[in-house]
Amino acid sequence: MKLKSQNKINKVISIVLLLAWCSLIFYFSNQNGDLSTNSSSFILKIINGFLQIFNHNMDITNSSVMSFIIRKLAHMFLYFMLYLFTYYAMYQFKISKRSSLAFIFSFVYATTDEFHQLFIANRSGQILDVFIDTFGSLLACSSLKIIKKRKKVN
Repeated sequence: MKLKSQNKINKVISIVLLLAWCSLIFYFSNQNGDLSTNSSSFILKIINGFLQIFNHNMDITNSSVMSFIIRKLAHMFLYFMLYLFTYYAMYQFKISKRSSLAFIFSFVYATTDEFHQLFIANRSGQILDVFIDTFGSLLACSSLKIIKKRKKVN
């Protein structure tokens, strides 16, 4: 009886995590271009603060290259996690081919997310971002496969 109850709780948690993460991605994508740029600037200021702690005299807060890198790493991270949450939900529901399906879901979500940005002020949908998002999902997929192989060896 306890096991059935725990399985139900795990299923609910997996769905809540997945929906919350999808909502977070939607929230970020729904921000206008100025707000989105300010988020990147905030991260650059934090990194700049760390650099100054270690006595580096460079100021990266106005660097367009660093801003680009931070934004693309954020894309990869968001979709790395989306893949993991999708995979976890499918695992809880014992869905077969969950690795492929989680990857496909992440790709489709990335595509619709970029399409959504076409309708947001000062934003644009970018094919490059779909590829970067998909690469983040691919990294998550590959990481899980490596972890599974290592567990089988041990």
